[in-house]
Amino acid sequence: MKKQLKQKPDPKRRAFLRGTASAGVGVAVAASLPGLTTASTDEASSESAKTKKGYRLTPHIAAYYKSTVS
Repeated sequence: MKKQLKQKPDPKRRAFLRGTASAGVGVAVAASLPGLTTASTDEASSESAKTKKGYRLTPHIAAYYKSTVS
């Protein structure tokens, strides 16, 4: 029976795993803080309320439609 050589762990792989674990912890902490998430949604909703919603036919879109007609 052959002896299996014990391989050393790859330091790059370990650094990657440590980094992903740290990122996961950071996301969990950010999600648990209610002040951070509500501030960003308030800003987004106030900006979208100022702009008109829905489809708008602008001059460049009308020009495109005219160019597609055979």
